[in-house]
Amino acid sequence: MTDRRNRARLVVLAAMAAALLMLFPASVAAHAELEKATPADGATVEGTPTEISATFSEALDPDRSTFSLRDAAGERLAVGLIDPDDPTRMIIDPVPELAPGMYEVRWTAKGSDDHLERDTWSFMVTPAPTPSPTPTLTPASTASAEPTPSASPEPTPTAAPSPSASPGPTDPTGSTDGDVILPIVAGLAIVLIAGAVLFSRRTRPPTSA
Repeated sequence: MTDRRNRARLVVLAAMAAALLMLFPASVAAHAELEKATPADGATVEGTPTEISATFSEALDPDRSTFSLRDAAGERLAVGLIDPDDPTRMIIDPVPELAPGMYEVRWTAKGSDDHLERDTWSFMVTPAPTPSPTPTLTPASTASAEPTPSASPEPTPTAAPSPSASPGPTDPTGSTDGDVILPIVAGLAIVLIAGAVLFSRRTRPPTSA
Protein backbone atom coordinates (compact mmCIF):
# COMPACT_ATOMS: atom_id res chain seq x y z
CA MET A 1 0.00 0.00 0.00
CA THR A 2 2.81 2.37 0.86
CA ASP A 3 4.48 1.88 -2.51
CA ARG A 4 1.24 2.56 -4.36
CA ARG A 5 0.67 5.77 -2.42
CA ASN A 6 4.21 6.94 -3.11
CA ARG A 7 3.79 6.27 -6.82
CA ALA A 8 0.51 8.14 -6.84
CA ARG A 9 2.12 11.12 -5.17
CA LEU A 10 4.94 11.10 -7.70
CA VAL A 11 2.46 11.03 -10.56
CA VAL A 12 0.58 13.98 -9.08
CA LEU A 13 3.77 15.97 -8.51
CA ALA A 14 4.92 15.27 -12.06
CA ALA A 15 1.60 16.41 -13.46
CA MET A 16 1.76 19.62 -11.41
CA ALA A 17 5.32 20.29 -12.57
CA ALA A 18 4.33 19.76 -16.19
CA ALA A 19 1.44 22.15 -15.76
CA LEU A 20 3.72 24.79 -14.27
CA LEU A 21 6.18 24.39 -17.12
CA MET A 22 3.37 24.90 -19.61
CA LEU A 23 2.07 27.99 -17.81
CA PHE A 24 5.47 29.65 -17.42
CA PRO A 25 6.14 30.22 -21.14
CA ALA A 26 2.60 31.44 -21.57
CA SER A 27 3.05 34.06 -18.86
CA VAL A 28 6.34 35.17 -20.42
CA ALA A 29 4.81 35.40 -23.89
CA ALA A 30 2.12 37.71 -22.52
CA HIS A 31 4.71 40.48 -21.99
CA ALA A 32 5.23 43.10 -24.71
CA GLU A 33 8.74 42.39 -25.94
CA LEU A 34 10.72 44.69 -28.27
CA GLU A 35 11.11 42.98 -31.62
CA LYS A 36 12.53 45.74 -33.85
CA ALA A 37 14.27 49.06 -33.16
CA THR A 38 14.81 51.71 -35.85
CA PRO A 39 17.64 52.82 -35.98
CA ALA A 40 19.02 49.59 -34.61
CA ASP A 41 20.82 49.46 -31.27
CA GLY A 42 24.44 50.55 -31.82
CA ALA A 43 23.80 51.74 -35.38
CA THR A 44 25.53 54.74 -36.98
CA VAL A 45 23.34 57.05 -39.06
CA GLU A 46 24.53 59.76 -41.45
CA GLY A 47 22.46 62.84 -40.70
CA THR A 48 19.06 62.88 -39.01
CA PRO A 49 17.31 59.50 -39.35
CA THR A 50 14.07 59.56 -41.28
CA GLU A 51 12.36 57.36 -38.66
CA ILE A 52 12.71 56.47 -34.99
CA SER A 53 10.35 53.64 -34.05
CA ALA A 54 9.95 50.49 -31.93
CA THR A 55 7.87 47.44 -32.83
CA PHE A 56 6.70 45.06 -30.07
CA SER A 57 5.41 41.52 -29.89
CA GLU A 58 1.83 42.55 -29.10
CA ALA A 59 -0.54 45.50 -28.98
CA LEU A 60 0.41 48.17 -26.43
CA ASP A 61 -1.60 49.96 -23.79
CA PRO A 62 -1.46 53.63 -24.89
CA ASP A 63 -1.95 54.87 -21.31
CA ARG A 64 1.03 52.98 -19.86
CA SER A 65 3.45 52.80 -22.80
CA THR A 66 6.01 55.59 -23.34
CA PHE A 67 8.65 56.36 -25.95
CA SER A 68 11.21 59.21 -25.90
CA LEU A 69 14.45 60.36 -27.54
CA ARG A 70 17.25 61.84 -25.42
CA ASP A 71 20.67 63.32 -26.14
CA ALA A 72 23.96 62.31 -24.52
CA ALA A 73 23.22 64.58 -21.53
CA GLY A 74 19.86 62.87 -20.94
CA GLU A 75 17.78 65.83 -22.10
CA ARG A 76 14.52 64.76 -23.71
CA LEU A 77 14.31 65.91 -27.33
CA ALA A 78 11.12 64.26 -28.57
CA VAL A 79 8.28 62.01 -27.40
CA GLY A 80 6.75 59.22 -29.46
CA LEU A 81 3.22 57.83 -29.63
CA ILE A 82 1.60 54.55 -30.63
CA ASP A 83 1.20 54.34 -34.38
CA PRO A 84 -2.54 54.78 -35.13
CA ASP A 85 -2.18 52.27 -37.98
CA ASP A 86 -0.28 49.67 -35.92
CA PRO A 87 -0.97 49.24 -32.14
CA THR A 88 2.22 47.18 -31.73
CA ARG A 89 4.42 50.07 -32.85
CA MET A 90 5.55 53.32 -31.23
CA ILE A 91 7.01 56.07 -33.41
CA ILE A 92 8.52 59.56 -33.21
CA ASP A 93 7.10 61.66 -36.03
CA PRO A 94 8.45 64.06 -37.11
CA VAL A 95 12.05 63.43 -36.11
CA PRO A 96 13.76 66.65 -34.93
CA GLU A 97 16.96 67.77 -36.60
CA LEU A 98 19.80 65.97 -34.84
CA ALA A 99 23.37 67.22 -34.56
CA PRO A 100 26.20 64.69 -34.75
CA GLY A 101 26.51 62.75 -31.48
CA MET A 102 25.17 59.84 -29.42
CA TYR A 103 21.43 59.48 -28.76
CA GLU A 104 19.36 57.19 -26.55
CA VAL A 105 15.82 55.92 -26.95
CA ARG A 106 13.93 55.06 -23.75
CA TRP A 107 10.74 53.01 -23.85
CA THR A 108 8.15 51.52 -21.49
CA ALA A 109 5.71 48.96 -22.87
CA LYS A 110 2.61 47.45 -21.29
CA GLY A 111 0.87 44.61 -23.11
CA SER A 112 -2.28 42.63 -22.46
CA ASP A 113 -1.17 41.68 -18.94
CA ASP A 114 -0.30 44.18 -16.22
CA HIS A 115 3.45 43.72 -16.63
CA LEU A 116 5.61 46.69 -17.70
CA GLU A 117 8.74 46.24 -19.78
CA ARG A 118 11.40 48.98 -19.75
CA ASP A 119 14.61 49.27 -21.71
CA THR A 120 16.78 51.58 -23.83
CA TRP A 121 18.86 51.48 -26.97
CA SER A 122 21.38 53.93 -28.47
CA PHE A 123 22.58 55.02 -31.88
CA MET A 124 25.17 57.43 -33.27
CA VAL A 125 24.54 60.31 -35.68
CA THR A 126 27.39 61.46 -37.92
CA PRO A 127 27.46 64.48 -40.26
CA ALA A 128 25.45 64.01 -43.41
CA PRO A 129 27.52 63.81 -46.59
CA THR A 130 27.65 67.02 -48.55
CA PRO A 131 25.93 66.52 -51.90
CA SER A 132 28.19 67.08 -54.87
CA PRO A 133 27.07 69.93 -57.11
CA THR A 134 25.43 68.68 -60.23
CA PRO A 135 27.52 69.79 -63.20
CA THR A 136 25.59 71.97 -65.59
CA LEU A 137 26.27 70.88 -69.12
CA THR A 138 26.49 73.68 -71.65
CA PRO A 139 24.63 72.45 -74.72
CA ALA A 140 26.81 72.39 -77.77
CA SER A 141 25.54 74.11 -80.86
CA THR A 142 23.26 71.79 -82.77
CA ALA A 143 22.01 71.81 -86.31
CA SER A 144 18.68 73.25 -85.17
CA ALA A 145 20.32 76.17 -83.43
CA GLU A 146 20.51 79.40 -85.38
CA PRO A 147 24.15 80.05 -86.24
CA THR A 148 25.43 83.22 -84.69
CA PRO A 149 26.35 85.57 -87.52
CA SER A 150 29.96 86.51 -87.28
CA ALA A 151 31.07 89.94 -88.31
CA SER A 152 32.68 89.82 -91.73
CA PRO A 153 36.17 91.23 -91.51
CA GLU A 154 36.41 94.55 -93.28
CA PRO A 155 38.97 94.54 -96.07
CA THR A 156 42.15 96.21 -95.05
CA PRO A 157 42.60 99.28 -97.28
CA THR A 158 45.59 98.84 -99.52
CA ALA A 159 47.58 101.95 -100.16
CA ALA A 160 47.06 102.96 -103.78
CA PRO A 161 50.30 103.19 -105.67
CA SER A 162 51.44 106.77 -106.17
CA PRO A 163 51.07 107.69 -109.80
CA SER A 164 54.49 108.04 -111.28
CA ALA A 165 55.10 110.43 -114.09
CA SER A 166 54.89 108.52 -117.29
CA PRO A 167 57.86 109.27 -119.49
CA GLY A 168 56.95 111.25 -122.54
CA PRO A 169 57.04 109.53 -125.89
CA THR A 170 60.50 109.20 -127.16
CA ASP A 171 61.10 110.39 -130.72
CA PRO A 172 62.08 107.26 -132.61
CA THR A 173 64.40 109.35 -134.81
CA GLY A 174 66.18 110.70 -131.79
CA SER A 175 65.28 114.38 -132.61
CA THR A 176 65.67 117.02 -129.92
CA ASP A 177 64.24 120.53 -129.43
CA GLY A 178 67.06 121.98 -131.41
CA ASP A 179 66.20 119.84 -134.38
CA VAL A 180 62.64 121.22 -134.28
CA ILE A 181 63.64 124.92 -133.98
CA LEU A 182 66.24 124.80 -136.78
CA PRO A 183 63.76 124.33 -139.65
CA ILE A 184 61.62 127.13 -138.26
CA VAL A 185 64.54 129.52 -138.20
CA ALA A 186 65.51 128.52 -141.71
CA GLY A 187 61.95 129.12 -142.92
CA LEU A 188 61.91 132.58 -141.36
CA ALA A 189 65.23 133.42 -142.98
CA ILE A 190 63.91 132.42 -146.37
CA VAL A 191 60.79 134.56 -145.84
CA LEU A 192 62.94 137.57 -144.84
CA ILE A 193 65.21 137.17 -147.88
CA ALA A 194 62.23 136.92 -150.16
CA GLY A 195 60.72 140.00 -148.61
CA ALA A 196 63.96 141.94 -149.01
CA VAL A 197 64.20 141.00 -152.69
CA LEU A 198 60.65 142.15 -153.36
CA PHE A 199 61.23 145.37 -151.47
CA SER A 200 64.40 146.17 -153.43
CA ARG A 201 62.60 145.68 -156.75
CA ARG A 202 59.86 148.10 -155.79
CA THR A 203 62.28 150.84 -154.75
CA ARG A 204 64.50 150.58 -157.82
CA PRO A 205 63.94 153.60 -160.28
CA PRO A 206 62.64 152.70 -163.68
CA THR A 207 65.18 152.64 -166.51
CA SER A 208 64.74 154.99 -169.51
CA ALA A 209 64.08 153.60 -173.00
